Amino acid sequence: MRPPTLLDSGVAPPTVAQHLVLTPEQHISVYSDEQWEEFVLEWATSLDPRYEQLMRNGGANDHGVDIAGFLTDQRFDGPWDCYQCKHYRASLKVSDAYPEIMKVVLGALAGHYTWPRRYRFAAPKGYSTSLANLLHAPGNLKPDFVRELTKPRGPLARQLGEAPIEDVLRFVEDADFSVFGTVQLHELTGGHSQTRWHSVRFGVALPPRPMAPVPAPEPAEHEQRYVEKLLAVYRERHGDPDITSANAGTRPAVRDHYHRQRVAFYSAEALRVFARDSVPDGTFSALQEEIFDGVIDVHDLDHDSGFARLHEVSQAARSLSITSNGLLPVVAVRDRTGICHQLANDDRLDWCRADPQ
Repeated sequence: MRPPTLLDSGVAPPTVAQHLVLTPEQHISVYSDEQWEEFVLEWATSLDPRYEQLMRNGGANDHGVDIAGFLTDQRFDGPWDCYQCKHYRASLKVSDAYPEIMKVVLGALAGHYTWPRRYRFAAPKGYSTSLANLLHAPGNLKPDFVRELTKPRGPLARQLGEAPIEDVLRFVEDADFSVFGTVQLHELTGGHSQTRWHSVRFGVALPPRPMAPVPAPEPAEHEQRYVEKLLAVYRERHGDPDITSANAGTRPAVRDHYHRQRVAFYSAEALRVFARDSVPDGTFSALQEEIFDGVIDVHDLDHDSGFARLHEVSQAARSLSITSNGLLPVVAVRDRTGICHQLANDDRLDWCRADPQ
């Protein structure tokens, strides 16, 4: 006799489709030190006002600076912010933070950079109560740091190297210790969600895509080339050399098709702008290349007319199977047609063999 099963009990078995979705915090918990620095660098691009330049500086000779955010083109000679990335298994302690503060003291004293405008520890496991209390009370932070520094043979004293302790203490006395603070994990993930890396890094949905603008009656300068190629298609098909951009939108024989092609182009251009702010660099151009590779053989076949070539290439683009581009969840059918016109605009596709010059 077989043992009873869930079906016998009337309880529905779990479905195969159920799966675990990790949160950004869970992803971050298993990051390497390098991945954590990359994440913090991406997060820093979300800050307002934007930095003049961001630099990842981790390495053996980084002088205590993992990521630097420069506010002017003076770089380290002008105002700058420091982000110190510490991906530890436990919360950051005073004994972890003070050696890093010591590095920036020695770096500024040696002239490697000016004293930072802001210095923030970024630690995904948070901060011990003792460290948080000190960082939130700069009046207590400096004297406590000095006490540790002046301990004979203490860890901070061993960091001095050839720097005279008197010079270091004098520098510390004048330094503004209110620059030191923390960035909490929820601040990091929240800010990162506004960056173009968030969806790809954590596998979450892209932000809503704005509506594409409506084409103006007269083509703009940036769309002249593909429009001229469209007009050549219409002139060839209808035997009418007088079809122009000024009248194509009103001629019954071509106006609907002409309008659809321009709407598609504007949609693809809007997708290009959306990609710039929502996905990593190169994602949109990779989509263009995928479509180009998928239609070029159809394009190069012999066709009875330029209109036939345009139709077959557009059809190939719309039916193309693309599985790996980060923009796919927001790509509309008309975008694929529009990308064909972008490629024509860049002179990578032509419809009539006697293409207009």
